[in-house]
Amino acid sequence: MMIPDSDKLTRLIGVQDRSCTLIMITENNDLLTEILLWLPAKSLIRFKLVSKKWLDLISSHHFSEQHTLQQRHQRCHSKLKPSLLLHLAEASTYLYLHSSPNGEKLVPYAFSSTLVEPTLRSFSNGLFLLQCRNVEKPFEVYCVYNPTTKQSKEILLNVDDMYRCVLGLNLVFDPLKSPHYKIFCIKATPRRSFSFWRSWWRRCQIEVYESDTSTWKLCGEPFLAPREVVFDHGIEWKGCIHWCGVFFDLQECVLGKHPEIVIAGDAGTEGFHQKYVESNGFLHNVAHFPEKKSVMVFELQRDYSKWSLKYHINLDGASGSLSVLSYIRGESEDEEDSKLVLHEPGKIKFYALRENCVKGLVDFGGTGFYQEGRSQSASNHTFQLIETLACV
Repeated sequence: MMIPDSDKLTRLIGVQDRSCTLIMITENNDLLTEILLWLPAKSLIRFKLVSKKWLDLISSHHFSEQHTLQQRHQRCHSKLKPSLLLHLAEASTYLYLHSSPNGEKLVPYAFSSTLVEPTLRSFSNGLFLLQCRNVEKPFEVYCVYNPTTKQSKEILLNVDDMYRCVLGLNLVFDPLKSPHYKIFCIKATPRRSFSFWRSWWRRCQIEVYESDTSTWKLCGEPFLAPREVVFDHGIEWKGCIHWCGVFFDLQECVLGKHPEIVIAGDAGTEGFHQKYVESNGFLHNVAHFPEKKSVMVFELQRDYSKWSLKYHINLDGASGSLSVLSYIRGESEDEEDSKLVLHEPGKIKFYALRENCVKGLVDFGGTGFYQEGRSQSASNHTFQLIETLACV
């Protein structure tokens, strides 16, 4: 009988120990669940193929809710990496900007093939609200879509003879508060007068859809809003939906007004673009001045008293047209890793605000979707992509 040497014997025992450990884990549902809860959602989609037991566990509604809550807690205590979906201007194409250990990549993105010409209207913690073409009827349809699981649910809007114009749709989903999502629909009466006063204001009403009951209901009283307010692409922060200039309190169902930002004298007040961004628990107003090639980043005080100026930078080195896609607030106390995500023709740049320099770059000049001399995605066509198993 041949006796293996000590090294071979040690390796053999190690393999056997690992096999025994794996069997012990797979047979213990509680232990297996605890381990799987820490894995990314996309990995779990693949792990459904391991066995019927794993398929049933990962597909269960209870596990989905647990994993969604666990991942939300992890994001609150980890650095936010830029995983963005960019909608190309004058096209129905989306690009996925993804950060990985090997750097950033920009690749074409495809929705589920069951969706016809989808347009992203709103996003919240991994779920999308899409507007799609209806191949059977003349009007468009809306659906809530999970880009990780590819699940979707069609949402029918209420028909109201008085408030017929849909000004905006905003999805709100926070698994830390509830496993269910809500959709806030802002409607207005059609314009019936050409008087100056009536042309300046719109009479609006907000309706809310609740996923746990699959029903719409009125939210608050009708209100007047200036026609210049854009009610799409709202940002949920601190129990309110925020649009440029105004916010809606989800508990009190009332509309409020933000304080004005204070513009430095050399920046100028004409022709600047504003974008609201929530990052690491704070709401920011990113003001871009194309003519001056400068950007100002403001942060809203938690009592809503004022916008505090965080950064004012010059972008004289930019070549051609430029758009500001997003802002990522640093996690450390001095926010040393704060950065802007910028787009100029053929390039996505990560601009380190404390160091005043470009720290990362994605060059897509040689790709099929590149258009020479043009920025291909505007700031209001940028959406955050987060992996989640949340049910729709």
